[in-house]
Order: sequence, then C-alpha cells, then structure tokens
Amino acid sequence: MLFTLDIGNTNMNCGLWLGDELKADWRLSTRRESTLDELGLAIGGVLNAAGFDFRSISGFIIASVVPPMRPALERFGAKYVKQRPIFLEAHRQTLLSLRYLNPIEMGADRVAVSIAAYRRVRTRVIVVDLGTATTFDCISEDGEHLGGAIAPGLRLSAEALFQKTCRLPRLELFDLPDRIITQDTISNLNVGLIYGYVSLVDGLVTRIKKELGPAKVLATGGLATLIASESTQIEEVLPDLTLEGLKIVYNEMAWR
Repeated sequence: MLFTLDIGNTNMNCGLWLGDELKADWRLSTRRESTLDELGLAIGGVLNAAGFDFRSISGFIIASVVPPMRPALERFGAKYVKQRPIFLEAHRQTLLSLRYLNPIEMGADRVAVSIAAYRRVRTRVIVVDLGTATTFDCISEDGEHLGGAIAPGLRLSAEALFQKTCRLPRLELFDLPDRIITQDTISNLNVGLIYGYVSLVDGLVTRIKKELGPAKVLATGGLATLIASESTQIEEVLPDLTLEGLKIVYNEMAWR
C-alpha cells in the first residue's frame, strides 16, 4: 500500500492507498520539533486504529512545506517504514509544466493539488487550497501551471487579531452566523472573518478569471467546506486532493 503524507504548517494529512482507492486518511497536528520516535508513535497509532501497521506500507511519498522536519522524517522512514521516503519537489517533478519564475520557491503541496485537479477535469481549473495560507493555483486547458496567488489563511488571520489586539479573544471555533449585523464580540469576529474571507476568495477568483478565462473552481484544505458553503465561485470541495496528487506522482514518475 502507498502511504502519502502532506505536511502543512498546521496539520499533517496522511493517506493510505490501495491502487486508486483511499483506504484510510487522518489529520494530525504538525509539530516542527517532532522526533522520529514521536512521529512513529503518532502515525503508528492511527495506522493501528484503522487495522493497519507499518508493514502494510510498500511506498512512501511526502509533500512538505516545513523543511526543518525533513531529517526526522527521513529517519522515521528508515526506522519504521523500512524505506527512505520520496520528497516531492516542484523543480524536480516532470508531470506538471511550470511557468513559475523560480520553481524551487513553489510548495510541493501546490504541485500535488494542481496535478490532481487537472487530471480530474482536464480543462482550465483554479484550485483554492484553504490552509494556514490560502493558495490559488491556475492551470491551463493544456495542463500547464500558469501561476497563482497566496493570501493569509483564515486561522492565521484570526490568530493575528488575537495576538495584536488587547481585548479581542482567541476564536477557537468558527461558527457561521445567520446574519451580518451581530451584537456580541464572538459573533462580530465570526462575521468579519468568515464572510470577509468568502469575499476575499470570491473576489480573487473573479479577478483571476478575467485574465485566465472561464475555469472550473475546486477547493481543498481544512476550511474548504466552511468557505465553499457561502462562496459563489467554488464549485466543488475535494478534501483529499493533495493526497491524490501525491499518489499520481508516485505512480507515474520513475522513482525506482
């Protein structure tokens, strides 16, 4: 079975694939200082809970935007999975043509979602990935990555308000208010953050379409369902798009 691991700044998304079927997936907190044994305990625990173990894994590929974790991940692979993991890197992959001026700067997760999105629709597509940062990736009808945009993520924006103001509380959970004009601080924050963020997404997608032309709009990431519920631009939410892209890359590139 193929083990795919998408390491973001906030969460690690894990997936276990049998062929093209995602048999199990998990979301764990990202801890930059994790040791190989802490990774082994965390990942081994979710594998065991789903009825699998490290012996089930025959392939291992990672997309990571947290470079300090790479040494621990390599040692984790050697000790627990018994193989060195493959790290997807934008400038070394061959499945997606990039117009990015310096591909080394491009996150591996953006490559993975773009490959998976284009393979699904086979036409012009915009992928909105709502994580710690929100990325907008634009792929042409010929499958070429044209570039995109990056904005602060919803949780990051909420945390910045808490950190930089004296009286605003930390918003632990997002709750979609049923009206815009609300009469308490928590509801005020939810309105400003959620509906403001929906407007950010829809506004940027609208501007992108003026340059790109008509395009399918897909969303992924931890907050995609929340934002898509109010968005006029997002057409479909695909929560496992990064893991799907990693599976495609592993199966189609000549690693071995």
